[in-house]
Amino acid sequence: MQNARRAGASYVAFDYCADTNTLTVTDDGCGIDSLETLLTVAESGWDVELIAKEHAFGVGFLSALFACRHLELSSKGGCFSVDTDHILGFQPVEVLPVTDWNGLTEIRLVDIANGPLENTLADLATGFPIPVHFNGVSLPRPNAIDSIGAAEFVASPVGAIRLINLLDSYRHYRDCLVYLQGLPVYRGYYYHIGDTTYLGNIVHLDSAQFMARLPDRDKLVDEADMIKLIREAIAAAVESRLMALKTALSADDFLTYFPVLRECGLIRLLNDVDRLPKELVSRIQRPPVCDTDLFGDFLETVDQPITQSAVKSGQVQLVTIDDYLTADGALRYLLAWKKGWVLVDNRFDAGHWVQPYLRHLSQEEVQCEILEESHRAQFQGIWVWVTAVFCQRYRIQMGADSVEIEEHGTYTGNEQDDIVVIPCHETRGDVLEQVSRFCENDDDY
Repeated sequence: MQNARRAGASYVAFDYCADTNTLTVTDDGCGIDSLETLLTVAESGWDVELIAKEHAFGVGFLSALFACRHLELSSKGGCFSVDTDHILGFQPVEVLPVTDWNGLTEIRLVDIANGPLENTLADLATGFPIPVHFNGVSLPRPNAIDSIGAAEFVASPVGAIRLINLLDSYRHYRDCLVYLQGLPVYRGYYYHIGDTTYLGNIVHLDSAQFMARLPDRDKLVDEADMIKLIREAIAAAVESRLMALKTALSADDFLTYFPVLRECGLIRLLNDVDRLPKELVSRIQRPPVCDTDLFGDFLETVDQPITQSAVKSGQVQLVTIDDYLTADGALRYLLAWKKGWVLVDNRFDAGHWVQPYLRHLSQEEVQCEILEESHRAQFQGIWVWVTAVFCQRYRIQMGADSVEIEEHGTYTGNEQDDIVVIPCHETRGDVLEQVSRFCENDDDY
């Protein structure tokens, strides 16, 4: 395949006859001028420029000698028919002239070694730059540059890169399928999962910079270092694409790319976008509960993006809470809920415009004042051992902000007072879902 491509062929054809166990390879390239050079170990018949660019060392044809019992070849420079043992024994090979060359180079391998021939060719053809035929049928080349379209690829320091659809959150942004001289040399981890199709970026490497391991050329030399360079180039291409999209799109439309910004570590591109991604902003819709599937979620995504103007004007108060309910209690969450404050998952870059407007509640002291207490009792169970305080209502105080609550209980946390407060109008029992997850480490309830 490589020799056909280098010879400028418009196609390469493989025809296999099972009855005779014979494989015939044909191409319409420039032909072989010297069959003697072809049979000489480590002597390349290609011109100096191509040898330097593609590292054509003159050993590729030798693999044919180990793949069959008998070999026949016909091209511009002559023809021969000989047992491969004869060649491997360094015996002279008689080359006969071809007086009326038909423009085709044909190699016939008789009694070839067993193997998944069609599947192997199908795999090798996926990114090959010229058509590959097997028994008269053209093999799919979905990842070839001419099949995809050159306009879909971007230039990079390592070669041509076709990026995945960045809006598809199910794809793997860092994964890649890498070709060198049209043949696959690296498949990302997620290349095949069950019946899924390829999920990553497609890279066609610059032959002058990269070398494949001989003799099969199926892996890169210094693969780990080279893949690191390739992934750095992909990351740079992704950032360039996202920068262009940021310029071209509205803020709302650009925020739809938040998953890839997060995945690729490019959250900083949001620093001057005047809206916050909904994935990082939520409202508290009911009293907080521990994080388990059994209890459900007490947070809900905001309907509309929070704007910079709404935050700066004070129309919206943004807060962060890092409390762990069983340890730190529910007081800060309840205060934020009653005040209508908006909760932010602060994964923003340090230079984002939102940072000065965030109120970090977990860094502030919170107090719980019990009002009109009636009595106390100790509760000792398998999972929970707390003091229960019964009262008319209680007040949560944090700085100048306070709320009084009489219809929802609260837990102060086992690292605080370790108290469950039950006001007179408590009917929901949410406080029970604040003191414990009530499950083992394996989530058995």
